[in-house]
Amino acid sequence: SRRNLAAFAAVGLSASLGLLAAASVPAWRRRGQEIDDLRRTIDALQRRFDDGAVAGDDGRRAAALDVVDPEAPEDLDTGDRSLQSSSCGCASSYTYAADFGVVGDAQTDDAAALQAAIDSAASNVGEGGTVILPKGTFLTKSPLIVPGGVTIRGQGYGSSPLAIQFDAGASTIAYCGTDYAVKLTGHGAGLYDLAVYDWRYPVGEYCDTVKAAGGVLVDADGHGIESIRMNNVFFYWFMGGTSLELRARNSGLIAFGSFDNLIIRHAHTGILMSADETSVCNSNSFNGGAIWGGITEVAVLAEGPGACNDNKFMGTTIEPGSTDLAHVYVTGSKTNLKLLNVRMEGTDMFAEDKPLIIIDDSSYGNVMNGVFGHTNVKADLNRNPGIDFVTSKTVGVDPAPRNLYWNAGFHGFDAAARALPGWSLVGTNADLEILPDSEETHAGHKVLNVDYLNYGGTFKLMADSTPRSPGHSFVTFGVFARSSVPRSISAAMRYESGSIISSSPHSGSGDWEFIGMSAMYDQSAPYFYFSITGDVDLTAPVFTYGHGSATPGASLLSSDGARMAGTLSLGLASVHPPPAATPYYWVLPKNGGNLFRVETEGDPIRTIIRLNHSTADRFDRGSVVTLLFTEAGTKVKSSGYIELKDDQDFVSTVHSSITLLSEGSASWYEVTRNE
Repeated sequence: SRRNLAAFAAVGLSASLGLLAAASVPAWRRRGQEIDDLRRTIDALQRRFDDGAVAGDDGRRAAALDVVDPEAPEDLDTGDRSLQSSSCGCASSYTYAADFGVVGDAQTDDAAALQAAIDSAASNVGEGGTVILPKGTFLTKSPLIVPGGVTIRGQGYGSSPLAIQFDAGASTIAYCGTDYAVKLTGHGAGLYDLAVYDWRYPVGEYCDTVKAAGGVLVDADGHGIESIRMNNVFFYWFMGGTSLELRARNSGLIAFGSFDNLIIRHAHTGILMSADETSVCNSNSFNGGAIWGGITEVAVLAEGPGACNDNKFMGTTIEPGSTDLAHVYVTGSKTNLKLLNVRMEGTDMFAEDKPLIIIDDSSYGNVMNGVFGHTNVKADLNRNPGIDFVTSKTVGVDPAPRNLYWNAGFHGFDAAARALPGWSLVGTNADLEILPDSEETHAGHKVLNVDYLNYGGTFKLMADSTPRSPGHSFVTFGVFARSSVPRSISAAMRYESGSIISSSPHSGSGDWEFIGMSAMYDQSAPYFYFSITGDVDLTAPVFTYGHGSATPGASLLSSDGARMAGTLSLGLASVHPPPAATPYYWVLPKNGGNLFRVETEGDPIRTIIRLNHSTADRFDRGSVVTLLFTEAGTKVKSSGYIELKDDQDFVSTVHSSITLLSEGSASWYEVTRNE
């Protein structure tokens, strides 16, 4: 009967496929087209079974479908394991481009036939499907538009990584035009196992004279595109454009894409990722692969002004001989790139004295490591401490671990005066005390208890001053805090924009938590403090310039003290007479040292009544300075600003000196004199 003939035909075809499975892998590859034909025939029979052509004969149907050899190689099996299930009522998983009339002879324009296969795959199953591209060179003179859920899967790109091997089983999309060869426009679209070529044959004719804008464009124009998948794709000869572009615009989004083993050879630009001000292009991953050969402009370009960040290249080789711009270029304040365990080479960049990597000064948070050969990285490494290649040509920069808080140990608290050296206690709405040494968690660091009085808003703890560091645009600071009150403390600062930002607050767990932040600060008006609105214990505050992890605790020379076995050298500076309009107001160069040679400029008969009277010039409380005189006759007058022993003026003799102690204001006190 017709039903039995259909079943026997299925058995025969499946048995033939099983015999092929017993052949060697090379035999399978030589007969790839025959296997595709068998797959299509079995799919046709499957559809007939599903439509009722052999209804009521489930046993024979199962026997026919289970003949497929389970030992067949995975990469060359039927590709549709659903055929082995007797209970499957699904349609075919594949759309075969050959069924839509593709030729693949490198001469016939296959664009319309390929697009018809793509559209069919998208419509037949509602959520997309896979288009099987046979071996061949498929000339296309218009872009292929691949919507969401559709994957084009070829037979590989041949046996050579240097050029397309047309006689080695390659599936090649040979584009002849001025647009992009392929455009991926929706979620989950993909390309597998094929080559994309800016076609230039016949030599001297039209295709040889035009240059494509690029190979593949992921175009998120006003919508989101997630989870693009590309694997084992070879981009070749896009010398007038970009091999692969991820473009987000008009509130578009490109995210979570996976690009595996992409080979890019000969192009103007290898990979371009961009986002306009309203869009996002982030969290895409490039695994393995290589960008090499003749890349004229740039191998990888990431640019804003939108959020084009956290895109990762892992284990990728980037080694054109030279590039006009750089091998990798990153620009935009919201743009950064992660190059993880990559290989960077540029053998011809030495002669041109060009960096392999350029990171615009506005970009920060880039993380780059791996093997780096030739020239250097041009970047603000203080903003990008995560750049750390293995190379003798360039080095990374980590923030200095030195704690810049002057009294991080909270020593010298005066309860009666409610004063803590080195710190400003802003507000009267908290009672303070130093807890017993048994409460210490870090060596040499006292624990400060803040008993918040629940009125008057925020109580602020902030340093009297922090040294300026114009070379750094980031700060990292924080403090260990213990509290049972949720949101009792947070770190706060003036951001580079001028607005106040804050860290995550304490959870109120009752345990020690580190409360801190690392961000760009307003260099014109720096402002850092701890905002307290609940009872809290504090210890081991830390402040460093640069972007990185905080390093609380004592240094060898710190607020906790120091031990020395060598020579302590103090700075020696000269101090010159003040202007004639203020002859008695002398100014010692701040941060010039502790020893000052008084230069009288030929007139030693002078009087000093005040030292560093201006607020900006004042020394920190506890600073000790010594004035050295080489000539006789200069008077230091005892006054309300310089209090001398027994109210006796000091008058210099040859090679005399007087040592004074700063109160942290405009006042000084005599320590000792040598007349």
